Amino acid sequence: MASAIVLLVLCLPIVTLCYIGFCLASPWGKCARCAPGEVNRTCRACNGTGMRPRIGWQLYTHFRRIHRDGTR
Repeated sequence: MASAIVLLVLCLPIVTLCYIGFCLASPWGKCARCAPGEVNRTCRACNGTGMRPRIGWQLYTHFRRIHRDGTR
């Protein structure tokens, strides 16, 4: 059991860095609220575009704005 926990702890930073790289390379994903393959013009989540920013990208921009506002 302890070896499985150690393996998970060692893999977590690798998975996190891969997700950060994925979000930086492709910050937009498909909207989950719109029908798959269809763009709903009345969707408030994506403003009818069919694309939404990924969670990782939203967190990155949030923390970047906090830092920018705090260093002015």
